[in-house]
Amino acid sequence: MTRPQAVVFDLYETLVTEFDPSWQAKPTTADRLGVDADVFERGWRARRDERMTRPIDFREILRDLSPEADDQVIEALYQERLAAKAAPLLNVEQLILDTLGRLKADGLGIGLISNCSTEEVAAWHRSALAPLVDEAVFSYQVGCAKPDPAIYALACRRLGVAPRDAVFVGDGGSDELSGAAACGMRAYCAGWFLDRWPTRRPVDGFRRLGSPAEVLDVLL
Repeated sequence: MTRPQAVVFDLYETLVTEFDPSWQAKPTTADRLGVDADVFERGWRARRDERMTRPIDFREILRDLSPEADDQVIEALYQERLAAKAAPLLNVEQLILDTLGRLKADGLGIGLISNCSTEEVAAWHRSALAPLVDEAVFSYQVGCAKPDPAIYALACRRLGVAPRDAVFVGDGGSDELSGAAACGMRAYCAGWFLDRWPTRRPVDGFRRLGSPAEVLDVLL
């Protein structure tokens, strides 16, 4: 097996976690908008593809779901969402940063692919991850999302490597590991946050890495 030239990471539950209870936003959006919770949830989910693949404003969605909502309430919810989404990006664990630093020092290209909406990564430029990542591909900017093989191919092109010479590491959400494999990349399941906040089981069929340090064992 030849040494890869680049590694592409997922963001959420791979490089950062949103499941730390101290960072969770309180689920009061529907109540504060004066919308039935089930109706809001259905509307929010129905707009997932739109949120992930175009730069739509979070406030625009809220106004669509609740046309009678007060503008001040919508703005407050928007600011709270920005803060909640910034928290994990601004509190990256040192072991993650050390791992990326070591990979860069050894000459590997570092990529990132995230299925995200515009407000979810508004704080990216302030994150300690940003200078360590050579190419960050955000789905809302490029019009496609994992597991579409096109988004992996795009990341590889930006890194200047063929998919066969790149590795993808992610927790497995959005069927991302199968998408990476379909593009021709070697894919590994990031298990460290899955173990800490066990909201779902690791994906079958892919080698599971129990800590960021194991990424070094695989790649170096």
